[in-house]
Amino acid sequence: MDRLQIYNTRTLVAVEFSSRPSSLADIGGRAHVFRRLNQAETTELHRQAVEADPAAAGQIKRLMTVVGDRVAYWEKRVPPGLGCFVHHVRFEDEARGRAAYTRAVASFPGLAMIGLYAIDPVISFFPDAFPVDPAPNFWQPGKTNALTGDSLFFLNFFPMQPGLREQVVQGTTSIYSESAPGLYHTNNYVDLVGDLFTGAGNVDKVASVNLNRYSDGHGFFKAVAAGAAKSVIAEGGHEAFQWHGMLCRLVGGGRP
Repeated sequence: MDRLQIYNTRTLVAVEFSSRPSSLADIGGRAHVFRRLNQAETTELHRQAVEADPAAAGQIKRLMTVVGDRVAYWEKRVPPGLGCFVHHVRFEDEARGRAAYTRAVASFPGLAMIGLYAIDPVISFFPDAFPVDPAPNFWQPGKTNALTGDSLFFLNFFPMQPGLREQVVQGTTSIYSESAPGLYHTNNYVDLVGDLFTGAGNVDKVASVNLNRYSDGHGFFKAVAAGAAKSVIAEGGHEAFQWHGMLCRLVGGGRP
């Protein structure tokens, strides 16, 4: 894909509560599925990151105390006994995306939410690399950050709110600034296209989503904890900033 063509694409994002994910392959586009890690899995990754990096342990521990309610948003909405999956389907242009959104809404009425989104070029770093392609490593020119079986995805859902874009810019750039030598691979920040959103009654309307890929659990906690400490994520005075994140693994492992 041409480097600028990515901004003409449209992305369908859907959340599904089920024992196994549906297949959205028949609606067209390039489809991937992520499995949300539950609270126990997230806690274990956090423990491993603390043990692996004593120098950053204080910041990593504080991060969990600050963001607990935000990452618990989806935990509270998943019915007992079911898993939570996120579908990501990219289309070459808006016409294809709109047609696929209509088909998906009709074919999968049980989805917790589904929306069609456009990539924001200001906040998206190496967007054509998300979710599974190599991303340039701007800390080490000439090298790339490749998807592996350890890659961790953080998918962050934002309801409409004042100053949303500005706050996401600050939080995202703060984390990138702490990501040497390549802990934070790539992200797509996507905005809702028109009013193309359908959701269940207990899920807030999602105005935008930040789709992020990290090297692994340690890379995620180290970069986010350090960036959060100096941004709207964890600084005092920003308690009204609403975001509903989930840590995920790619279904199928570290393969494109």
